[in-house]
Amino acid sequence: MKKLASIKQVLRAPACQGIVALARQMPCAGPPRRYALTVLKLDRLGDAVLSLGAVRRLVSHAGARHTLLVVSEVAAPLYEMEFPEVDKLVLPAFCQRFWPDLCLTLLRHAGRLRQIQTKHLVCLRHPPSDYLHAISQVMQVEQCHASRWNLSWERTSLAYPSCQTTSYPENAPDGTCLELEAHRRVVEGLLGTPVAADEIRPAFSSIQARPGTQLLVCPLAGDALRQYPPALMARAVRLFLDHRPQASVGVCLPPGADHAPWAEAFRAESVGIAQWISPKNIPQLVEVIAGAGVLLCPDSAPAHIATALDKPGVFILGGGHHGMFAPWRRSERQRWLSHAMPCYQCRWNCHQAEPFCITHLPAQEVADALLAVHLLRQK
Repeated sequence: MKKLASIKQVLRAPACQGIVALARQMPCAGPPRRYALTVLKLDRLGDAVLSLGAVRRLVSHAGARHTLLVVSEVAAPLYEMEFPEVDKLVLPAFCQRFWPDLCLTLLRHAGRLRQIQTKHLVCLRHPPSDYLHAISQVMQVEQCHASRWNLSWERTSLAYPSCQTTSYPENAPDGTCLELEAHRRVVEGLLGTPVAADEIRPAFSSIQARPGTQLLVCPLAGDALRQYPPALMARAVRLFLDHRPQASVGVCLPPGADHAPWAEAFRAESVGIAQWISPKNIPQLVEVIAGAGVLLCPDSAPAHIATALDKPGVFILGGGHHGMFAPWRRSERQRWLSHAMPCYQCRWNCHQAEPFCITHLPAQEVADALLAVHLLRQK
């Protein structure tokens, strides 16, 4: 198997180089689009929230009219909310396989990529990826700026052209996480001047948080493995309501999500749900979170949105990437809860019977944290 993997890697290099060369020969989709700065951030919604401070600092440096954001389909509405005046190129977030994913995606969008001429290309997705490398090579780029992260499991055959790299951090300032510190280092490397952690800490400018009274539960994560089990979630809410019986409870789920496991769990704990909410789009989701009183979520996009809005919230964090993307906070109103395990940093390749880093977190501890941040909601 190792020999076969080695052969595949040897063959992948010329194949990647060949598809990039072919993409460079594709006709341009229009006249050149010249920018002082292009930000490459093809990622999930939660990761996009984490980039808001870095993107805002970069846009303020280069100017909105001279900046291009290359962003994913799922995160584009978020960037449109926060940076409506900045040009955007929307592409798929990931290409997992060389064929057909990377090949077809690169050729499909080659015409638009070839239009782009940029002085600086800043990549804010830190794991190396031939998809991102290929995009940078099809554009006309004078200087790339990226992190050098040596722990990635992805084997790559390409590289960023003319790249200035900064090392991925091993530690982060208090109240931030490794991803935010990596953003800070890349931005600081481009600007050539010191950048404070608070400048990179995510915040919204397009919407303000509003006082609310409802406990809003957003129970889903991007992967079911990272979710707090329905029975434990409902039990934590029940214990919270024992002390705050006047609080109403809302449950926020994506359109089309199955309500049944959550409805059954809340019913078993005699928790009445005042409102089931299914936002149709990202702006509606942000609006719902902005008006909540207190939030309860796993590590997910709603958790990062709530933190960026400085809402009171309790967020349940597993150990797969502990410290990389969370915990972080804007104030004492945010509490990230974890159950420490010796198998932390498994990258969600869990070898336990279940993710004990999540399922062994007691419901009483979650309820106590909810009560604590509930007292801070007016501060």
